[in-house]
Amino acid sequence: MTSPLPQRHWGLWMRLHDPVRIPLGERFRIHLWANVRMLMDPVVLLVSSAVAVLPTLAFFLALRLLFAHLDLRRAGTVAWLLGFAGAVALWLLVQHLFFVYSMQRWYAPFVRREFGRRGMPMCERCGHRLPPQPPETCTECGAALAPSRDAATVCG
Repeated sequence: MTSPLPQRHWGLWMRLHDPVRIPLGERFRIHLWANVRMLMDPVVLLVSSAVAVLPTLAFFLALRLLFAHLDLRRAGTVAWLLGFAGAVALWLLVQHLFFVYSMQRWYAPFVRREFGRRGMPMCERCGHRLPPQPPETCTECGAALAPSRDAATVCG
């Protein structure tokens, strides 16, 4: 089953890989080791965290600027409360989209590599399951594949 959207999209939730039926414990271990390996890469950790929190920083900066020029005597009126609720709702949506993008762009390849280490090779770019002897390019997204040092197959 493939998604009609490209893997690195701004959807409402991420798709880390093609559906795989594995026990919950194994799934937990795959994500645990993917997290550990991501935490050991300071550049990826810093960039992905910065992108994920960017909307929050922008929102609080906008609030600070807004409150500096706001007539607080109007605070509590229906229009003010609706405007504030709308701003918070917009911030939550944008924050979620940036988080999903960050996870898709920087965390998903670690998960896909971890599947490969466990004998289930996947394309690192799109998460497509590959046969045990993978082709030179991914049949789903066309990315060039290169053999990994841990007997896993990931995109080059």
